[in-house]
Amino acid sequence: MGELRLYAIGIEEMRGLIGAGPLTDELREAARRAFAPPARPKPHGLLGRLGPLFRKPPDAPVICATDPEPRDVEALLAGAYIAPDRMGASWRVLEALVAYRAWGATPLPLDPQSLEELDFALARGGVSAAVGIGHLLASNTDVRLIPVQGLTVGWHRHDKALAMTAAYRAASPAIKTDEQRELVSNLVGWLDGFVPWSQVAVTLGRPVPDLIGFWAH
Repeated sequence: MGELRLYAIGIEEMRGLIGAGPLTDELREAARRAFAPPARPKPHGLLGRLGPLFRKPPDAPVICATDPEPRDVEALLAGAYIAPDRMGASWRVLEALVAYRAWGATPLPLDPQSLEELDFALARGGVSAAVGIGHLLASNTDVRLIPVQGLTVGWHRHDKALAMTAAYRAASPAIKTDEQRELVSNLVGWLDGFVPWSQVAVTLGRPVPDLIGFWAH
C-alpha cells in the first residue's frame, strides 16, 4: 500500500534545509531524535552470555540501505556531496526535517491505482487538473537530491493549496464512494489549517506554508 504524506511548509524553507546554516544544531538534534534506535531489552539466559562471541550482537538491529546514519545527516546539513548509494537515506533525513519544521502534516493511504481513481473522481466533481494531486506530484521541488525509485516528491504553492481546499470541498458531494469521500473530507479539514498557519508564520517572520508531498509507492 502506498502513502502520500503531506506537509505544510514553505518551499524555500524546505530547500534551505540542505546546507542549513544557522539551524544546523537544531536540525541535527531533530534528526537524532527522529532516527534514534528503539531501546532493546537485554537478552537473558544463554543468548545474553554468548553475545560477546559474535562479531555483531545477535540482537543488533538490521541496517537497511535507506536507514539514515549520522554521516547522512551531516552531509545533508552541510550541503556536501551525497553518494548515490546514500540518496535514499538522505531523502529520509530530509523528510524528517521537513516534518520537524512543518506547520502540520497528514498521511493519505494512496497507491498508484487509488491515486489515479481519486484524481478522476475529483475531476468528475469539477476539480481542475491544475490543483489535482497528480499535478502536485509532477511539480519538481528542485531540492539538491537525486530522485530515488519508489519515492515521488512534489509541491503546490500556497495559493494553490488554498484553491485546492475550496475546489475539493465543492467537489465532495459528487464523489461516489464512501472511502474517497471520507479521504477528501479529512484532507479538506487539514488544508483548512493553511489560513491560520500562514497568519502565525507572518508574525514569526517565516514564509507562508506551501504544500509539499512525499509519495512512497
